[in-house]
Amino acid sequence: MLKKSIPQLPSLDLQKSKKFYEENLGFKTLNEYDDIYLLEKDGFELHLWLCDDPSIPQNSSVYYHVDEIDLMYLDYKNKGIVHKNAHIMDKLWGMREFYVVDLDGNLLKFGQNINV
Repeated sequence: MLKKSIPQLPSLDLQKSKKFYEENLGFKTLNEYDDIYLLEKDGFELHLWLCDDPSIPQNSSVYYHVDEIDLMYLDYKNKGIVHKNAHIMDKLWGMREFYVVDLDGNLLKFGQNINV
């Protein structure tokens, strides 16, 4: 039986990634190890693991279901971290979405169900 899922994203520099996630996205660091950092926001964990191949984060992503997406979008847009080609919009599959790309190229997708 599945109990929990924890996304793990590659990082080329754990300290820089930690700073980005804390200052821009509101995550808190739970633990730091040599090759992996454990972060948390709103009860959800995210692990960042040390990687030396830039192509890996450029091909990695995570999708978060959220509430109050319009407020989140405005906050992230004001911080200048919304992807230039992924501003908020309603999608055919019933989600309102926008995307952020972190310092290493990981794609962070945020979506809220609009068919509720």
